[in-house]
Amino acid sequence: MFYEIRTERARAGHGAELARYMDETVVPLHQEMGMHVVGVFTAADDEDAFVWIRRFEDAADQERVLAAVHGDPRCTTVVDTLSALSGGPASMVRLEPAPRSALR
Repeated sequence: MFYEIRTERARAGHGAELARYMDETVVPLHQEMGMHVVGVFTAADDEDAFVWIRRFEDAADQERVLAAVHGDPRCTTVVDTLSALSGGPASMVRLEPAPRSALR
């Protein structure tokens, strides 16, 4: 299992619009295709950032879910809307659980 912390960036001053679109359209579409979204956030010190944490069982799960999202007919509209709202490329950090011994 692994997690991704993905940060989407809006054009200056469009953070609220991006957050609303992500919350109402993008995240539900991903969940409908089987993605486990752990949480969605706005950044207290950056009004143009939207952060979401996604969990995948393994690389095959990630590939399956993303292929389903990208193969959905709604994806074209989603990509176009995100491109219009975007202030640059998204950034992503992949996290893997630490060994249990590290918690002791």
